[in-house]
Amino acid sequence: MSMFRYCFALLFCAVLACQALADEKRIALLIGNQDYPPEVGALTNTHQDVRTMEAALIDVGFETMPGFDLDEDGMEDAFDAFEARISEEADAGHEVIAFFYYSGHGAAAYEDREARNYLIPARESITAASHIFRKGVELEDVLSSLQSTQAKAVFVVSDACRNELKFAFSKSIADKGMTRVSQRPGMLVAFATAAGETTPDDGLFANTLAEEIRRPGQDAVVAFYQALAEVSDKRKSSSRPFMAPGKLPRGLCFAGCTSSPAHSGEPNEPTRKADYWFTEDTEYSLFQENAVLKATVNGLEYTIHEFGYGAPKVELLKDFNADGTLDAVISVHDGGNCCPAKYYFVADMGSGHFLVSEIEDIYAWDPPTAELHEGRWVARFVSLNESQNTEDFKQDIHLYSLKGDKPELVLKTFKREAAAVSELRSSMFEDNDDASEMQSLQFDFDDDGTVDTLTCGFWSRWGRLTACEVKLAGGDEPIAIETSCKRLGVLDARRNGLSMLVCDSDQVHAFDAKSDAYILLED
Repeated sequence: MSMFRYCFALLFCAVLACQALADEKRIALLIGNQDYPPEVGALTNTHQDVRTMEAALIDVGFETMPGFDLDEDGMEDAFDAFEARISEEADAGHEVIAFFYYSGHGAAAYEDREARNYLIPARESITAASHIFRKGVELEDVLSSLQSTQAKAVFVVSDACRNELKFAFSKSIADKGMTRVSQRPGMLVAFATAAGETTPDDGLFANTLAEEIRRPGQDAVVAFYQALAEVSDKRKSSSRPFMAPGKLPRGLCFAGCTSSPAHSGEPNEPTRKADYWFTEDTEYSLFQENAVLKATVNGLEYTIHEFGYGAPKVELLKDFNADGTLDAVISVHDGGNCCPAKYYFVADMGSGHFLVSEIEDIYAWDPPTAELHEGRWVARFVSLNESQNTEDFKQDIHLYSLKGDKPELVLKTFKREAAAVSELRSSMFEDNDDASEMQSLQFDFDDDGTVDTLTCGFWSRWGRLTACEVKLAGGDEPIAIETSCKRLGVLDARRNGLSMLVCDSDQVHAFDAKSDAYILLED
């Protein structure tokens, strides 16, 4: 049995330039749907949300194209007209700032393990899971279509999840609320509630964002951050907003813009080149002693810091504080298998002066990666909310930059769990050292009409499932699962004749006939 869970969705697609140029055109499409049949659920505040946002957008120079209670054809016509206006102004040589705002029902649905977001046209009767794919407007299509226009930049926001509906007798999997979307260059996508959560139909997000849009001289991305932070503070619950900001032109703002013209692309190359390195680092050793961090800057060598014990390593080299000098992220592993490395920013302050600052609240086994976020370099950490305990698995994604010489958390999001039809979790086990304790679930892994069994033991020290295996009803030997997880779920998809598995949040494993075991699928 599958579930579709509906939410009120406010989608916001905006591009705002901090330099209000004479040849700039700002165009906004706003759709408010609230006329729905009882099985979907009527809404009461979407029209007011549209009016609130429209008033703010008009105040900051937008041409608005409002629409209310549009059916599927009406929504498609509105999108066509919106894109035509963007093309018309772009062809005339104008820099177009495009803004799409949707307030109405939406649904996050899973098909073939892939999460998809849908906007629900007005007056549509949705009484079965299959209807959502046939009658809904897929958000991914909307985003792709807007991204393909000649608009200078695009922002998207979702004030989602006002109610939850369940449909029986369906093989598709749906989730409560909207699901996250990937970052797209030149586009910011923001949702007014957390993925998989609901939020009151009270207009809080629209009102808060409208206030930030009108704030003079404020960077557009900062305006979103401020709105999301204020809503989070007022909600005091899991229904907190999030966003996926892609690389945008610098200097965008909503109102009272005074900064220099926006430009895109990667940050400029640092004017001061630095080569950071450790002494005695020819081999990465957990028992390395007295390793000294050094740097060569413009041909001069500097001693920065001595680490008495451990395995230090230079992980990243970028200008993280955008001051024209090259900074580093280093790791220091103290040895043993209890804990991952500690991480530090090293900032070149000039004149032979360097500052080393620990990046706190990071529990990451995998090394960080560098990526561009809003035109600046950040260090991306996938941090585990776990240690030696039996808590359920959870992953945080932290983006850190440098503000001067101090680490600055610029974004924290949660890694979404892939939906499973059945699963085992570490929290199902008693917190003890009884190696004989086992938990199992029944599922038809090979789709032969008979019930098979997934069985896992438990490693108390780390609070993880261990020695997991699948025993087919007609098989002789169990099939080993080459992983250790806090969560092990069965996916609604098969490969090589057997159901696929997900370890923790999104590590997909599939049966490999050559090794006769479940192995991790490479990206």
